[in-house]
Amino acid sequence: MVCRALALALLGAAGLSCGDSKTGPNVPLAIEFPPPQLPSMVVGEQLHDTLGNIDSLRAVVFNASGDTIHDAPLRYLHADTTHIVAIDSVSGHVTALDTGQARVVAQTSTLQSPADTLFVVPAPDQFAAITPLQDTLIYTSVRTDTIFPLSVKLASGALAVNHYRIEYRFVYPADLNAGDSTRVLLSNDNRKFSLVDTTSISTAAAGGVATRFLRISPFAHTFNDTVVVEARAFLPNHTPVTGSPLRFKVLVQIP
Repeated sequence: MVCRALALALLGAAGLSCGDSKTGPNVPLAIEFPPPQLPSMVVGEQLHDTLGNIDSLRAVVFNASGDTIHDAPLRYLHADTTHIVAIDSVSGHVTALDTGQARVVAQTSTLQSPADTLFVVPAPDQFAAITPLQDTLIYTSVRTDTIFPLSVKLASGALAVNHYRIEYRFVYPADLNAGDSTRVLLSNDNRKFSLVDTTSISTAAAGGVATRFLRISPFAHTFNDTVVVEARAFLPNHTPVTGSPLRFKVLVQIP
C-alpha cells in the first residue's frame, strides 16, 4: 500500500491523511496539517506563533514519492457550523470572533486532512502563583524520583483561562535548563524534561492551572543552593500578561 508506506515515512507528522492510489509528481496522495504553535487563540486576535508574529494555518501536500507538491491548491475550511473563528480559505489566516472551540480542515483536490480544533479564550489579565514563591526542598535518597511542584494560575477577570501556553526556565543556575542535568531539572508530571506547560482544569483549583516540577533522580549529584525558576505568560503580541514573570526561589539540598 503506497499510502501506508508514505504515512510510515512521515511518522510523527500531525494530521496526516491519505488519498487514492493514483500516482504522479503533481498528484496529491497525503496531506499533513500540523496544529498551530500556540494551544489557543485570544478572542478578537489573529492566530500568532510563539514569538508573537501573526501566523496562519499551514498544510503540506505530498505525492506518492513522498515529495512536497509546493503549488498544490490548498484551502482551509470550517469543519463545523460554529462562528467562533473566521478563516481566509486561501491564506489560512484566522481571526477569533468568540470564545469556544472551532474545528478546521485543510483540503486539496479531493483530499482532506483530519480536523484540528482551535481553542479561543478570553484575554488573560492575571498571572499568579499557587505554590509558594519561596520554599525549601530537602532531598532524601529514595529509589524513585522526587518531584516538587511549581504551580501558577492564569485568569481573565473571574474566569480561569485554559489551553494557554506557560513557559518555565531556570534563571539560576542557567545550566540546569538542559535536559540531562545531574542535579535538578524541570519536568512534566510524567517525569520527562519539559519547560512548557498548557493551562488546564486542576483538581486543586477551578482551572487555568499550569505546573512544572523540580525533579531529582536517585542518582543526582550533591547540590546545595537556591535555584530560581521563572514562569512566564504572554499575550499574543508577546507582551507579558499582568503578573508575569513569576520567580520561584527554592533552596535545594541534595546531600
